Amino acid sequence: MPAGSDWDGRNIRDTGAPIRTLSHLGRSVRRMDPSMRRPHGYDRNSGPAASPDLVVFDLDGTLVDSRLDIAASVNEALRAAGAPAVPAETVFPLIGEPLAQILEHLLPPKLKDRVPLAVEAYKAHYFEHCFDQSRLYPGVKECLERMKGLCLAVATTKMTYMAVRLVEAAGLATYFALVQGSEGIPYKPDPEVLRIVLRKTGKRAGRSWMVGDTVYDIQAGKAAGMRTCAVTYGIGSTAALEREGPDLVVGSLSELPERIGLPFQERRIP
Repeated sequence: MPAGSDWDGRNIRDTGAPIRTLSHLGRSVRRMDPSMRRPHGYDRNSGPAASPDLVVFDLDGTLVDSRLDIAASVNEALRAAGAPAVPAETVFPLIGEPLAQILEHLLPPKLKDRVPLAVEAYKAHYFEHCFDQSRLYPGVKECLERMKGLCLAVATTKMTYMAVRLVEAAGLATYFALVQGSEGIPYKPDPEVLRIVLRKTGKRAGRSWMVGDTVYDIQAGKAAGMRTCAVTYGIGSTAALEREGPDLVVGSLSELPERIGLPFQERRIP
């Protein structure tokens, strides 16, 4: 280029003209448009719009309508402890609570010391009869088929071996990379079961979803830094779920794939 050209870097410096580098322009743009600044919790390795890394489902009340089989096993446990059976409708609102807590609630005061016996009777009966009357909720298979290719997991208050048994009996085992129970750890709404899932799968909380039917699922998901989806067809109250402020509320899992598809906005962790 001819000497004195504005494109000659030496002459630009000699004349004192400002050098507008790309980094300089980038800073100018960010000053003019604060929305371009990275939010707190932004993952610089992925950017703000990408597909989810992981979707975690609750089991009872979300994937499987297991109420009748749970109630039958609870009544078997009560009989083993010397207590009368109760109507299935009495058991339904308690599903999702820890098993020992359910049985302690239902046993008469004079039989409270037989909770451990009742727990063992429940386990033995439920393991053999977990899918006698249980059914998948409508839309579950459609949802899981459409989400093939994503990392999917189950996180439940059940013990892991019992959850695996139910997932296998329901014909869902091939869809899930991990089925995680809650033995030896606090139950939801404590987020520990979800943190274990995140560690075992190597996925990031801010790019993951927790899907469930109770306020405990939503609270646990939020506490773990995940996005949350409430389903309204399960055990939990729709009004109570909505008060928790989940990111999504769906009436069928068939809605879920599109609702969490691209573009995926990462959850901002406070």
